[in-house]
Amino acid sequence: MLINNNRSRSRRIALCGIFAALCLVFLGFGGLTLLDLSILVVCALMTMLLVVEAGVRMTWIYAAATSVLALLLLPSKLYAVEYALFAAVYPILKLYMEKLPAVAAYPVKISCLDSMLLLCLVLAQKVFMAGEDYFSLSWITVGVGTLFFILFDVTLSLCISLYLVKLRKKLGIGRRR
Repeated sequence: MLINNNRSRSRRIALCGIFAALCLVFLGFGGLTLLDLSILVVCALMTMLLVVEAGVRMTWIYAAATSVLALLLLPSKLYAVEYALFAAVYPILKLYMEKLPAVAAYPVKISCLDSMLLLCLVLAQKVFMAGEDYFSLSWITVGVGTLFFILFDVTLSLCISLYLVKLRKKLGIGRRR
């Protein structure tokens, strides 16, 4: 039993390492192209897949490691912060928020995502762009951001449902017990 447990643990660690390498390669390309938001969605999906396949604890370690590496390696530090908040941390927090009743889950999710958006905008204005008016906080920014986040949340939910119901069985992937 101990050997099987160690093998399972090794598989989860290897999966996290492979996903971390892929994620950093994607982020490297995403920071250089116009597909930066699309790459963040792909990285968020990878995080959600790790929650299913490697467990929450391993996914927190993955999120911390990839966020630190993104901050160190990516030329755009703001893009690295966006990754850390929206693609690394939010998919894990989503798991906890969806355990709430549906009436409470959506307001909590939207307030969480809007708080992350506000943090990104403040960091962009005060730290990364330091005085430039490229990023502005307005009702339009918050409204469009909120609509994007609702679409983002629904997309994550649909993709993980598709993976759990259809793709996981067809690919023969999953935790072996």
